[in-house]
Amino acid sequence: MGKRVKIFIYLGLALVFTLSVSTVYAEGLSSEQLTERLKQFKGKTLTVVSWGGSYQAAQRNAFFKPFAEQFDIEVVEDSPAGSTKIMAMVKSGNVTWDVVAGSSFYPDDLGNQGFLEPIDYTIVDKTDFMGKFAGKYHVGTDTYSCVMAYRSDVFTGSNVPTSLTDFWNVEKFPGRRSIQDDVMDNVTWALVALGYPRDQIYPLTDEKVEKAFKKLDELKPHITTWWTGGAQPAQLLTDKEVVMASAWNGRVQVVKDEGVPIKLVWNGATLQGDSFMIPKGAPHKELAMLFIAWQSLPENNYRIASHISYGPINKKALPKVTGKYKGSLPTDFTDVQVHTDFEWWSTNKNYTRMKRLWQEWKLK
Repeated sequence: MGKRVKIFIYLGLALVFTLSVSTVYAEGLSSEQLTERLKQFKGKTLTVVSWGGSYQAAQRNAFFKPFAEQFDIEVVEDSPAGSTKIMAMVKSGNVTWDVVAGSSFYPDDLGNQGFLEPIDYTIVDKTDFMGKFAGKYHVGTDTYSCVMAYRSDVFTGSNVPTSLTDFWNVEKFPGRRSIQDDVMDNVTWALVALGYPRDQIYPLTDEKVEKAFKKLDELKPHITTWWTGGAQPAQLLTDKEVVMASAWNGRVQVVKDEGVPIKLVWNGATLQGDSFMIPKGAPHKELAMLFIAWQSLPENNYRIASHISYGPINKKALPKVTGKYKGSLPTDFTDVQVHTDFEWWSTNKNYTRMKRLWQEWKLK
């Protein structure tokens, strides 16, 4: 074979390889491209669903209203969000929701069951996302943490909790406690209290889970309330019904800002996040995908931190954060927290299995 033929073959192979790589690693649409695409939806309606309260109010101010005003699109809000209603809608063939907010650990499992639309990453640019916020069926919107919060008028001076292990120290820090009626953070917290290093919590093994529940046995007699909604621990602490609680940082920050004597402990907290997903058969699927892409752009994603103490998921959005919450966001304490492994919880129905174990433990 002549040199010239060989050169052409090599060039051809190089071109194919280049095209293949560019296809696999194709970035999403730029801000300018999204703006052009969204112009065609002027006058249309998008239904977004979230969890209500201060969180949905923050999303409204950060994303929903600016999006509606910029593109002359009506954004209709609904709440509460939840996988059960998504499943019911899809099964009935009567889907009315376009974009739904939810914790980042369960959308991929829900999607694998056929209830969500896959994310189109030729539209959504995931290049600068933190952690595992670019799932097959979900795109991150914000980071939050499950922190330990306590009454700072009960524990004062040098006698104050400084790490998650102090949640178990009922002799030094006596009083009623409250934790979420859910398995994920509690099992993680128990392993931290047992002394597991933050980077060795995951993957959860049967041995670790067994040890975690035994550790939770120690705490169980001191739990007076199992909270199920984000506003509950903030209210319990405000009313002094409990002196210490697990809580989503943004929810307790709201009442802290109002003057309630509460302090947050980040050491050992669990870093999580919320995502947006699209129900299978959403009436405005394309518009929903464009909205999700738009809110994840750095020039938009940082806005959530102006309205609630939750951080952005786009790394390029972090330097844009200003205002009263700068320095008190989950993204400011990543080095002392356990980073929740969304993939572990959404694989092989791990969350469903662990939820069952949690209910069995509670009934003991």
